[in-house]
Amino acid sequence: MSKDVVVILPGGKVDHVSVDDGSVKLSYKNDQRSFPDLPIEAWTLDGKEVLIARFSDLVTARETEAAIRQFY
Repeated sequence: MSKDVVVILPGGKVDHVSVDDGSVKLSYKNDQRSFPDLPIEAWTLDGKEVLIARFSDLVTARETEAAIRQFY
């Protein structure tokens, strides 16, 4: 099985990926940068739990919710 994760990257960039169901971290790489071992977290928005991976703990709640809303 797999689970969907919203990945929040620097500069307001966002992606949506699938990872193995048992994963607690993910590694993300694009053309410009690499982000190894991003922790997967549960985030509740509008009563629904969504899985996210943020590049930094400094990503605000507002930025996180805006990123999630791009996909849900």
